[in-house]
Amino acid sequence: MAQRTDQRRNGQGGLAPAAATALAVVGALGFAKLLEPVLGLENIDLVFLTAVVAIAARYGLGPSIAASIATVLAYNFFFLPPLYTFVVSDPRHVAALVFFTIVAVITSNLAARARQRALEARSRAETNEALFAFSRDIADTQAGDDLLGATVARVARLMGRDVILLLRDPSGALEIGAASQAGAEASDLERQAVQSAWSDAARASGVNREVLRFGERFYFPMRTSRGVTGAVGLGPSQDGSLSAEDERLVRALADMIAVAVERTRLAAERDEARLAAEAERLRSALLNSLSHDLKTPLASITGAITALREYGALYDAASRDELAATIQEEAERMTRFVGNLLDMTRLEAGAVRLHRETTDVGEAIGAALRRTAALTRDHRIVVQVAGELPLLDLDATLLEQALVNLVDNAVKYAPAGSAVTLSAKVQADAVRIEVADEGPGLPADAPERVFDLFYRAPAAGPRPAGTGLGLAIVRGFVEALGGSVSARNGPGGRGAVFTLAFPLTLASPAPGADA
Repeated sequence: MAQRTDQRRNGQGGLAPAAATALAVVGALGFAKLLEPVLGLENIDLVFLTAVVAIAARYGLGPSIAASIATVLAYNFFFLPPLYTFVVSDPRHVAALVFFTIVAVITSNLAARARQRALEARSRAETNEALFAFSRDIADTQAGDDLLGATVARVARLMGRDVILLLRDPSGALEIGAASQAGAEASDLERQAVQSAWSDAARASGVNREVLRFGERFYFPMRTSRGVTGAVGLGPSQDGSLSAEDERLVRALADMIAVAVERTRLAAERDEARLAAEAERLRSALLNSLSHDLKTPLASITGAITALREYGALYDAASRDELAATIQEEAERMTRFVGNLLDMTRLEAGAVRLHRETTDVGEAIGAALRRTAALTRDHRIVVQVAGELPLLDLDATLLEQALVNLVDNAVKYAPAGSAVTLSAKVQADAVRIEVADEGPGLPADAPERVFDLFYRAPAAGPRPAGTGLGLAIVRGFVEALGGSVSARNGPGGRGAVFTLAFPLTLASPAPGADA
């Protein structure tokens, strides 16, 4: 773009300016001959002057000077007596010829300057438009590799040259980050020269190069507040030169690329810091849970074992059975807690491996209730499973664990003697499994928050034991199985209802059905 503008400005274009100048002079001569009887000899020079101005406006100063000389000679040869000679007999005509020459040269110079300024203004507009489009493109590109590839491709199209991008690696050495042509390389010597040109030592010595030429390639520094972070390498042109306008444009592009690359680096550092902070928060929460939620069952187990060993003779058989039951309950509680920690760790690490098999939802509900029999002994369990439920292609172990966690959550918040209802039915192209309790219900402002890690719903009385992991594990397991989980309050806002939905696309073929 910039090279084409320079060609327009400098009147380059081979024989076109010369041919146009000759045609303009011949055309002006013809018009002057036609208009001579009307305008008279004194005004014919205006026709030639118009041709000079037209050539100056179109092709610049050089062709307009040539047009001025040619029109003066034509005016003298064809119009001033004696005709068809370059001799001027009348002194008045000599003065007119001299002044015409002066006016033609001045006019052509002014017209050429006006043209040059118009071309400069057009070039600046084109440059600003290109920079704006470039900034918009790189602003819309976020990923680091996509940004580098889009950047070099855009600069290559804009400049009509091949482009390479050198970026500093963590050790400070320059490596090729992207190239507009496959296989483009920069030699070790070339990279070292570029690195030395804008090093701290070069800047301290007073060397401040804005452009470095190495072989046929020009390099421009990419500067940010942190210093030079890389370089933009511009390949050779046809004439091997670099115009001042191209240089200004590429320097502006290099600064914009530097800011964009710095932005992606800062975004990556921010994400790393956020992930590190999140990991630290999770670790702290797990440690707090370990110290708090393991303390109570360990204390209960230790107290019961101590009582049995040291004071066993003082207890009757019923009391010893009660202490043994306490040890078993607290051990099972610790087992569930440790299991939740392990499950959450697997989910966070993406290490949940599915073992899909044909699963009967009713059997999964029964297995979950058997595992939670000790927890539900003070509640009424209601099971409502619709007939002819389709078999699902699921991991039965994960589904059972999700139901166990939901039942555990229900009995924690529902008062003793209340009902916990488990139901399963086909509705809206999905198999829906619901676990409903008669507890205080979910927070009205955001019921879905209960699936967040470590979230504990507020309780009117003493808060039930727990870590806030159970429901987060339910969501992770169900989504891994290809289903979804939701929560809502029961009728009248009383009690919580958790719904697992598995699309019928997960249904296994009925036994004996054609594959």
